Amino acid sequence: MNSMPNHADFMELGTIHQHQSSTCKQHCFVFTEIADIDLPPEITKYPEKIKNGSIHSYKKDSMSPPPPKVPKSSRRSRKIIAAVSALLICIALGAGIPLGLQLRSSSLLEARLAFIRRLLAESPLVEGYWAPQMGANFSKSYAEVKNSMVGALLWPISVPCAAQYLDAVQLTLEGIDDARRMVKKNSDMVIVESADAMEQAHTDGKLAILFGLEGGHTLGSSLAVLRSMYSLGARFVSLTGLGCTTPWASASIRTDFFDENLPSTLTNFGEVVIQEMNRLGMLVEISRLSEPAMMVALNVAKAPLLLSNALPSTMACNGSTAAVPDHIMSALSQNGGVIMLNVERCGDKPMTLKDAIAAINYVRAIAGVGHVGLSGSPKNYPLLLAELARDRLWGTAAIKKLVGGNIVRVLREVEVNKNRLPLSEDWIPLEAVEGNAYCRYPET
Repeated sequence: MNSMPNHADFMELGTIHQHQSSTCKQHCFVFTEIADIDLPPEITKYPEKIKNGSIHSYKKDSMSPPPPKVPKSSRRSRKIIAAVSALLICIALGAGIPLGLQLRSSSLLEARLAFIRRLLAESPLVEGYWAPQMGANFSKSYAEVKNSMVGALLWPISVPCAAQYLDAVQLTLEGIDDARRMVKKNSDMVIVESADAMEQAHTDGKLAILFGLEGGHTLGSSLAVLRSMYSLGARFVSLTGLGCTTPWASASIRTDFFDENLPSTLTNFGEVVIQEMNRLGMLVEISRLSEPAMMVALNVAKAPLLLSNALPSTMACNGSTAAVPDHIMSALSQNGGVIMLNVERCGDKPMTLKDAIAAINYVRAIAGVGHVGLSGSPKNYPLLLAELARDRLWGTAAIKKLVGGNIVRVLREVEVNKNRLPLSEDWIPLEAVEGNAYCRYPET
């Protein structure tokens, strides 16, 4: 007769049962893992399992059936759905994140260029100093700016400084006529005389042309000539050309140190010229004035001023580029004006993209983002702006100001100040031109 099992026997049975359950769970785990793996045919051909590096036979019936395999076509469909979903999420996020912010995280040049193209479709890129080749080569200069996505040009009519006191005014009139005829030959170009007309031309897909005069010698020291040039469409005047001092304004580069009759700053008549330009609604360009003359102009002007084709004097660029001291740029921000930087050359040395961006950021730090623009290098603008878009400092609004928003604002403010000053009837003092005006009819 069997005796009743005692407590120790129950404990032993429980231990054995627990051990078996644990073993079973371990085996099931191993079997399930292997069953989920798509094994090659040469292995699945034999009813064997892999354990601890050796092969042991087993009966397939003793295993739990493996989960059904997912067809490859179904897997491919799931991948396509996942990819499309990810794309839709990116588009949804992109709708709420500024495009400039998205591009800063992208190193793809083409993506940044596409961003710049879209931006310039909204805001015109204004070239601050265009000196095209005339005659047969004009089409080459025109193609360069069109291919560079330029939307508007400030085109100063230039005549040799040596023509001063001779036929400078006649050469200026002929230059305006020549430029107008060139524009009429190109249906994609249109002459504009205001900020609104410039923006409208961009909307219409036209290249806007704003005419001006390079150098006060083009005026023949006459306010009457100044007013006549305005009537012909000139909307800005550089008070002096490069190294071309007039009887009423000193240039930054002097070649006539021994001429005691020429000024070293801006004379009283020079101040009257600025006041008359403010009254007419003409933009005053001062980049080639001497430093003392610049300060006088900044103090006298009743409207924002322009410095075109210029660079900071700290860059020590010699040559045809105007050099602007830091304190002038600081005062310019108080005046509300804009400096259109030459981003092509530093003297005889071509500027790299790194140099150009360094110059732009330098002026921005001193004058502010609302007082800097571009000039001198149309063919480099797309790459320059695409590189600038990588900088977190330059968001969409800041780039729009740089490419043309600032100069358009200045033009508009100059127009607002129009006719707020009285008409000037002053004449330059005879002693200022006496002895130099070789072709001037003597006063009686």
